[in-house]
Amino acid sequence: MKKIILFALVLSIFSIKESVAQLITQQNLDYAIQSTENVQEEVSIANEAVNQLGKELTILGNPNATAFATKVNYHVNMVQDFVDEINNYIAIASNNSTVPFSALEITPLVNSLLSFNDELLVLTNNMSTAINNGNTNTAINLLADFRTTLNAQNNTATNIINQIEAIKQAIKPFNVCIQAVDNNGNPTTYTAGFYCHNTTTGEYLYPDNQEGTCFTSLEPGNYTFDSYDDYFCGTSSKNITLSRSLENENGIIVVNLVVWCE
Repeated sequence: MKKIILFALVLSIFSIKESVAQLITQQNLDYAIQSTENVQEEVSIANEAVNQLGKELTILGNPNATAFATKVNYHVNMVQDFVDEINNYIAIASNNSTVPFSALEITPLVNSLLSFNDELLVLTNNMSTAINNGNTNTAINLLADFRTTLNAQNNTATNIINQIEAIKQAIKPFNVCIQAVDNNGNPTTYTAGFYCHNTTTGEYLYPDNQEGTCFTSLEPGNYTFDSYDDYFCGTSSKNITLSRSLENENGIIVVNLVVWCE
């Protein structure tokens, strides 16, 4: 009995560590999304600065090149800070995740945010030169280039968010519950206990709800679900590859095992 209790305790501690690791992973991916959304907020603020300069050039006739350059430089610095945060959060998530994932598709997108920063700095220098030289038409034409670059930066941020959301979905644990049924598919009871076997890792896992029927944090993979024999009774087994398409409206995959008795 002591050995059984110790074994169950070890499994429980291991499960808790895995859950904590995935919680840290999910949290840092959420933080990365928040930092990316902050980039989009900064883009919105920078667009307001472009609109204000356009008003100064076309209506007020008093364009302030210095004030505009200050706003663009602030935008560039903020985006740089948020890019550093995005990279850091994704790295922490990757290091903690018990389900490996790749950020290869995200990295070039994040780097693009900085490339757009460089373009904005060049445009700002050209804008200052045009305004200081009294070339109003040139300055007005540059406004369109600013908007194009800022919109591209915003769209890239949207793509980054979509990529992170896809990662979150891919590594999200599955919730699987076993339903004992009779030969006609009607729910019934079976008390000898259930387990599942990860066919890839060879690991055996056990239910973690009070009823002893549900596995609340299974990693993506292929599993065989089965039961212990109960004197002259038992159940069928079932092998499935976990997929979101198998989830019901409550986000649970229900596995039916048919009870048999001799």
